[in-house]
Amino acid sequence: MNEGFGVRSLHPSVVLLYYAGGITFGMLLFHPLLLIAGWAALLLLNLHLDQGKEWRRWAIPMTTGLLFLIVLNPLISHRGRTVLYYWGDIPITLESVAYGATLAASMLNLLTLFVSYRVLMTEHKFLYLFARLSPKAALLVMMATGLVPRLVRRLQELTLIQRTRGVSVKEGSFRQRAHNGVRLVGTLLSWSLEDALQTADSMQARGYGTGARSSYLDFRFRKRDAVALGLLAAVALAVMAAWWNGHGFWTIYPRLEPFGLSSGDAAALVFYLIYLLLPLGWEWRDRYAWRGWNAGI
Repeated sequence: MNEGFGVRSLHPSVVLLYYAGGITFGMLLFHPLLLIAGWAALLLLNLHLDQGKEWRRWAIPMTTGLLFLIVLNPLISHRGRTVLYYWGDIPITLESVAYGATLAASMLNLLTLFVSYRVLMTEHKFLYLFARLSPKAALLVMMATGLVPRLVRRLQELTLIQRTRGVSVKEGSFRQRAHNGVRLVGTLLSWSLEDALQTADSMQARGYGTGARSSYLDFRFRKRDAVALGLLAAVALAVMAAWWNGHGFWTIYPRLEPFGLSSGDAAALVFYLIYLLLPLGWEWRDRYAWRGWNAGI
């Protein structure tokens, strides 16, 4: 999708503040209904931005890790008064199971938010915001956030190339598969180190970090950015007010409180969903304007 369309056309500072608020609320709010509803809203946002391609890449690793968290928490935490059963000498409590499930929902919410962040917050936007303040730190953070996806993509390419040569980690004896796996990892590390050296030499030759940095993309703070920032701030204040008054939180320890939503929790849920779905409002607004403009031609 064009960078001049919908939420992509907003100033990078507005997009960054949206994600800062989303991360903050994802950690402060701790009610499973709010978190699951927030995850559904963020999943809808991901589907609208790139048809969910980026999220599907990470769906299996995320789901596996979160299931592991749900199972692990009752085994290492024995807080709570409601004992469901004993696994050997380990008491499995209802409260620890509920806390593990709610924590997993919170993590799923945040991870899905980060997936959409990778789609909207491009490297150019990140460097535009932070390179003037600290060029080296901005570059380091940008490279760190893209390290894992880059390694995964390169490993897939290496695996495909080596498979044509008969080198596979899925066939043969365990010793042969382990040997092939070590070769793949060694090649991946060599490739990454060589690429890092080439990048460093290129940046040094271009004088990166020696003075004020210019940007090819000129992001201007326009009226629509001010309106978007005002909407974000208003809804964020409403969510914070609900949280400050004790809503949007499910008391688990020492005894599980009744599962449900009070009127304050419902208000926190509504404002939280409005906050997360504001980018879709900008997308739909521009789509409607674009269709109206085409119809008038």
